[in-house]
Amino acid sequence: MSGSNFPEIRTTVIQDIIRLAREKYVYPEIGEKTASQIQIKLEDGDYNDVNQESDLALRLTTDLRSLSNDRHWSVVYDPKGAADWVDPETEADEDRMARYLEMARKTNYGFERVERLKGNIGYIDLRRFDPSEYGGETAVAAMNFVANCDALIIDLRHNHGGYPSMVQLITSYLYDPEPRHINTFYYRPTDDTQQFWTFPHVPGTRRPHIPVYVLISSITGSGAEEFAYNLKYMERATLIGETTVGAAHPVTKEVVQGEFDVRLPYGRPINPITGLNWEGTGVEPHIAVPAEDALKTAHLNAVEHLAAKCQDENEGNYLAWLADIIESDYSPVVLDKADLSRYAGEYGKRRFFIENGVVFYGHQDFPEARKLLPITRTRFRLDEDMKFEFVLDKADKASAVKIYYRDGRPDVITNRTG
Repeated sequence: MSGSNFPEIRTTVIQDIIRLAREKYVYPEIGEKTASQIQIKLEDGDYNDVNQESDLALRLTTDLRSLSNDRHWSVVYDPKGAADWVDPETEADEDRMARYLEMARKTNYGFERVERLKGNIGYIDLRRFDPSEYGGETAVAAMNFVANCDALIIDLRHNHGGYPSMVQLITSYLYDPEPRHINTFYYRPTDDTQQFWTFPHVPGTRRPHIPVYVLISSITGSGAEEFAYNLKYMERATLIGETTVGAAHPVTKEVVQGEFDVRLPYGRPINPITGLNWEGTGVEPHIAVPAEDALKTAHLNAVEHLAAKCQDENEGNYLAWLADIIESDYSPVVLDKADLSRYAGEYGKRRFFIENGVVFYGHQDFPEARKLLPITRTRFRLDEDMKFEFVLDKADKASAVKIYYRDGRPDVITNRTG
């Protein structure tokens, strides 16, 4: 596009962006101020030294962000891709919508992993909030998979956002049928608001009373922040991890002169409890830990919480039994040869030997030796059913082994015999 007519095109692009700031930016006063200051720059010739499309896009991005104090603004020169972006909640041509839906399907509508963790804890790794009209069936399947769990962890550490309709659907499973006001969105271009409430009906089982943990990180953004913010102030979830990005404003795309991709915030959420949102501040966790430790922290917290309130003694003992096993799953203990060698030997009918850096347990009454996994320097486990704790003498060598059983059988202490 650069050429003899570039100054005219440059002026037209700038004037179009001035119009967008005035007519669509979420805060009218700031939009008007930003537009006026860019108009002054244009009239004063501040952009006359810009002679390339990409340089113009960069200059406008810098000015829009600094004048409005809003980093959502961006201008990109992209003649090939400017018209390819699809907002699935608005009309788009069939080819572009088909590409979006195929991408969404291949990424399972954001549901990366759904499983049942030790202690009957549900876990959902959700990477994106796709519109519920497309990803709803997958969301329903995920929520029903964890419907029999006693606590739920929803992992948004790698989630950059999405659409309120999916936030609404998933949140509805965490409450009883009485509708609750989740959030309100104000949209500047149309000057209207849209409220989101939990649904009075969802396919499957609701779990309004189980503990819920939401994992967040410094890259959790937009719609994922909304989900975390909503549940935090509705006092429905414990947030664990890092403070989030702080991107509350929905962003729309405008194509200027067919070749410039302009992104600008055109709306804002208004939380019914706080009257505010998380723009610029992010959502702070209840329990602050590095993102990589958030899942372990949530899992242990959930198991400890369930054990503390459990009325069934056997179930409570089992949950307490799991705690150090879970800890070792997330933070595996690595022992060197000197550590391992101190345990090898005979202990009555039992023997322990080392093979390829692994401790094996054998018993005279059983033909096969079984691999043990370290829990700490002196504690090991056999699957989830038995634990072994070596007793060290003054020479730091094992003199006995204590054996614990998950099923509640009495502990056994056996002295070293060879």
